[in-house]
Amino acid sequence: MGGKILSFIYLSQGFEIYPHRQAIEQGNNTIQVRPKTFALLLLLLENPREVLNKRYLIETIWDDVTVDEQVLVQSIRELRKLFGNAEIIQTYPRKGYAWAADVEKQIACIKPALTETEPSPAKQSRWRKTSAVAAIIAVLILVAGTVFHAIYPRSSSPHAEVVLVLPVKNQMPGNDHNWVPLGAMDQLIHLLVSDKSVQVMSSEYVFQIMRFAKLPRDYESEQVAKLFDVSGATLIVESQLTGAIESYRLDYKLRSRSDVKRGVIFDKDPSQAIYQLGQVIVSQTGQKLSNADNNAQATFSNELMARGVERLDKKEFDAALSLFTSLKQLEPNNMFAREHLIKTLVSMKNFDLAKEEIAAAIELAKIDNPQAIAKLYFFLAIAQERQGETDNALASLNEAGQLASTSNEILIQSAIAGTRARIYQERGELTLAQAGFEQALKFDTAIRCSIGLSYDHISLTNVLLKQGKREQALGHYNEAKRLIEDHQLADMRPDLDAIKL
Repeated sequence: MGGKILSFIYLSQGFEIYPHRQAIEQGNNTIQVRPKTFALLLLLLENPREVLNKRYLIETIWDDVTVDEQVLVQSIRELRKLFGNAEIIQTYPRKGYAWAADVEKQIACIKPALTETEPSPAKQSRWRKTSAVAAIIAVLILVAGTVFHAIYPRSSSPHAEVVLVLPVKNQMPGNDHNWVPLGAMDQLIHLLVSDKSVQVMSSEYVFQIMRFAKLPRDYESEQVAKLFDVSGATLIVESQLTGAIESYRLDYKLRSRSDVKRGVIFDKDPSQAIYQLGQVIVSQTGQKLSNADNNAQATFSNELMARGVERLDKKEFDAALSLFTSLKQLEPNNMFAREHLIKTLVSMKNFDLAKEEIAAAIELAKIDNPQAIAKLYFFLAIAQERQGETDNALASLNEAGQLASTSNEILIQSAIAGTRARIYQERGELTLAQAGFEQALKFDTAIRCSIGLSYDHISLTNVLLKQGKREQALGHYNEAKRLIEDHQLADMRPDLDAIKL
């Protein structure tokens, strides 16, 4: 065979499907398909025009993980989109699905793998996908305590510019775009790269800010302005998706305290419209856009992630665990999904399994995303602290701090400082606790975060009172009181009232 090997391909509706490469070809176009979705495709192709039961499909394809029927529905939807034909897979209500076209299976001669100096198109596609996933990973802040404490990197200027992305309003008909509010929001957040002068708030902190500001998820535009005082944001991004399938319209508003810039983006793909909005934002802020492809997160992944984030935010941990586990199985290199999975496990107090996931994620990060290792050690410290292993937790925090010390983003360094301070406070080492909270205060001052600043001042008040430093404690108490009253942070009032001066 002249160095060639025998394989086979499927031919259907003008497409060539290559099992050995997990690829679909039509003319000069090659489409790389995610493993589970491709396995589903092969099962359908092997049984053309035969109705395959939904339960059979789920148990066969996702035999290594527990998923709900929605995962199958989304995979079918993804295949229909890949083939550009909604009729190629027929739905039989309450029964299952069937491949609705003729299929021809042929033996084919294929070349062996190319050398590393000449990567194949399929390998290039896989590399691009892995790079895209790694590039949009954001720092998840896992904070213990009575109030979510958001910390952002130290700025080279007195105050960092802070970008707050609100949930994307979904005005599309039907249920196919339920992922948009949180999924598109997450995609945009992770396309925007924080640096020394511009910081992007994580989705978790945005939710917390909205709760403090009493801003509902279906907010009205005129309600948004009050977020400036609560959050310290300098730019707030509002957006809304409308239109029809293959003809989407994304309207946006970029709000500063003194101005509102409006615009509209048209595209046949919502993820690409979000990418274009990211380009608009960075043209104004001067920060960088992630190296991810402009289709960085597929709709399917967006939907799973959005549903998982929503369940986690509502403390529906079992549902969140199932969704993040499914997403990790579908995209093993998706560090963002792994971090959410770890946070869910910690929230469920399943610390041993959380540690196992952290260890696996660290090994993966060593290959694709070494910058994520610092925050993974931070997560490990949180799990250890919750199990009473404070010495191990402090050691993990030290490891995380050393790994993060050279990074432009010092989100994790600040979170480390606050966590270390709390551990020292619980151990009665008050001088060290005071130093930690003072360090956190400097970070929150840089972004003018009224919630974080209030928390820092309350923490310092308690630590100083325990040391007998009443005059210093009174200064921090009065500053916390001023912030809470000026910014109407009613949810923080009980923490202030609990202080006995």
